Amino acid sequence: MPAVRKSRRSVIEQVRTELQQIRVQVAGVRGSLVATSDGLVVAHDIPDVEPTQIAALAAATLAVARRATLATECGTFREAVARGSDGYLAVYAAGDSAIVAVIGTSSLNVGMLQYRAREIIGRIAANSSQIGALAAPVRPANGDSAKASRSLPRRRPAASS
Repeated sequence: MPAVRKSRRSVIEQVRTELQQIRVQVAGVRGSLVATSDGLVVAHDIPDVEPTQIAALAAATLAVARRATLATECGTFREAVARGSDGYLAVYAAGDSAIVAVIGTSSLNVGMLQYRAREIIGRIAANSSQIGALAAPVRPANGDSAKASRSLPRRRPAASS
């Protein structure tokens, strides 16, 4: 199993290096992250924001935008950009199982981000299958499968009057 850990670590290090390149190459980028398509943080370069929240929002954005592009017959989802009064959130599909989210200031040149980020996202997408594997369920090491398979208690339905 050491080879798997080394492989995971090297993929995460490669992804982190790519994220740093986005910040270096595009003025106005505050930070970025890579997550699995279901919102698990793989690597991030976001100093002042909770990355798990951004990953969850990026996964939700991906789900809605994928559905929208299919419903409108626009093809396969590639990217979505949200502009707020104080900045931008751009979400990119990186292969089948990874998402790249970039947070930018209000002075971000979105055209430059699109131009510079494409190649970087392509390199991240090349690791998409390994990134997707990071979200695979982890089996308990001690064999205590009963404890690992417990679920939260079910909520009782509301009593009807």
